[in-house]
Amino acid sequence: MKKKKYKLKIDGFLYLAFIIVVIVLIFKGINAYKTYKYHKTTEYKLITAGYTDKEIKLLDKYLDEKELLALSSKKKDKKLITLMSNQHYLHKHYNDYLEYISLNPNKEIDDVVKTINLHLNYAFYEDTTPTDTSKEYLILVNKYNYLGEDFKPDDLVTISTKYSWGNYGTHTIRKEVFDAFLKMHEDANQNGIYLMINSSYRDFNSQTIVYNNYLKRHGEPYADKYAARPGFSEHQTGLALDIFSIEGALRDTFKDSSAYLWLKDNAYKYGFILRYPEGKENITGFSFEPWHYRYVGVDAAKYIYENQITFEEYYVYNIENKK
Repeated sequence: MKKKKYKLKIDGFLYLAFIIVVIVLIFKGINAYKTYKYHKTTEYKLITAGYTDKEIKLLDKYLDEKELLALSSKKKDKKLITLMSNQHYLHKHYNDYLEYISLNPNKEIDDVVKTINLHLNYAFYEDTTPTDTSKEYLILVNKYNYLGEDFKPDDLVTISTKYSWGNYGTHTIRKEVFDAFLKMHEDANQNGIYLMINSSYRDFNSQTIVYNNYLKRHGEPYADKYAARPGFSEHQTGLALDIFSIEGALRDTFKDSSAYLWLKDNAYKYGFILRYPEGKENITGFSFEPWHYRYVGVDAAKYIYENQITFEEYYVYNIENKK
């Protein structure tokens, strides 16, 4: 009887041990299968290629499965990670970035991003596009972004001859811009400077006349340097003013005038920026124009002034980057 009980006890332990072994083997099998399946994933392949978890999350933010899989079959692309980590990276330019990098392998990534974002990989007036007119006072019009022939602001007001040269009704500008100018004019006057407007809103046809005059007299290269082609002029936005002083409007000497020196350091307080600054010709496409001021609103003007950048740069960094 004792032997039988002992045998049953042994059999019970063996059965339990067998069950435990089976369970362990099942779990090992499951884990092995999971490991096998994981090794087949793009994530594992990217890790094997040298990417960190943080870098994989960055790649996954911008690339689809097919693109990620293609990356996983190569060594880690450090330039790509640096590119996508750039604060001004715009994924819509992804292929353009890569193409530019392949053609300019020694370029710093910051330069690559800036060049592509600002469209500087194209010649001026090449690969142009209609501008986004919904941006109101932050609308971008330059040698890549144009206005339609029929574009005209609906809030234009007439500038009195007290503040502008020419006959009454010759100059008009958007109301908010004129209100800001009046405040600026008053403060400048208190500093002994009497500002005068030489040019304001110009429609498409008026700009055609201006540009063609330069074209006939000096040829296309000169005309493109000093005047905008029709549709590509900021004056058509109703947001741009050519400002001089009552003492004179000689373009060659205005940069040395007290009026320019005051405007350069005070215009931003009223929402105006020096639109075509010296040393930024490769970005703006225009020679230095110390008289050309553009209304963008106080916040944007302050940012542009403090960071010493062009409106093109501001638009890319602070507007386009947030689309």
